[in-house]
Amino acid sequence: MNSDYSLSIVICAIDETFSLERTFEKLNSFHAADEYLFVLSKDCTSGCLETTKKICEREDCRYIFQPDKGFGDAIRASFDEVKGTHMVVWSADEATDISSFPEMLRLSKENPEKIIKISRWMRKDGFEGYGRVKKIVNFISQRAFALLYRSSLTEFTNPTQIAPVKVYRMINWERKGFEFLPEMVFKPLKLGVKFIEVPTKNVAREEGHSHVRFKGWLMYYYMIFKIFFTKKQDLVKEARE
Repeated sequence: MNSDYSLSIVICAIDETFSLERTFEKLNSFHAADEYLFVLSKDCTSGCLETTKKICEREDCRYIFQPDKGFGDAIRASFDEVKGTHMVVWSADEATDISSFPEMLRLSKENPEKIIKISRWMRKDGFEGYGRVKKIVNFISQRAFALLYRSSLTEFTNPTQIAPVKVYRMINWERKGFEFLPEMVFKPLKLGVKFIEVPTKNVAREEGHSHVRFKGWLMYYYMIFKIFFTKKQDLVKEARE
């Protein structure tokens, strides 16, 4: 096991308050983070910002508030800001079962060169609270992506994953909004980075809601296909310097 391993937990939030506090408390209960970094974009509400400031009175917590940048931009900023060798971006809306985190961490420490990500399709109850139509659409999409990328992954579109920071820092990122999220999975995948999946399940949110509109979903899928047709060397920063 790598003795130099250190983990930065990045928590992204928009309109969460009590969910944000509970997310932090749950993650902190594992005593796994070397630091916490909160990332807030222009869509952040005043209540969310104040809650973040309150949490960040701790020495191991800090935050980035970017009132002129979008959600994707806020996450991208964290790639250069974190101090750990590895990082995970966790949503503050409590939509992902946090009990999967210890197994993700164990596998990451044992396989530090790989990305450890969650998969709701590895559990029979993985889509708790999902409507039948939405679940079917998700299933078809995941199978299509698996065929397209010739991958054995069972879930591609949720970027909750522990990744080596050096992987994120070498990639050319493009999008600034929510359509940035598939880049976090599909660009490392296209570059040949290995993944390990951990079973998890979706949890019904008590606070917050989806901010992705129809146009955003179209761009989301556009990015996935664009990455597929992009040459590997064009996905890496050094290729354009």
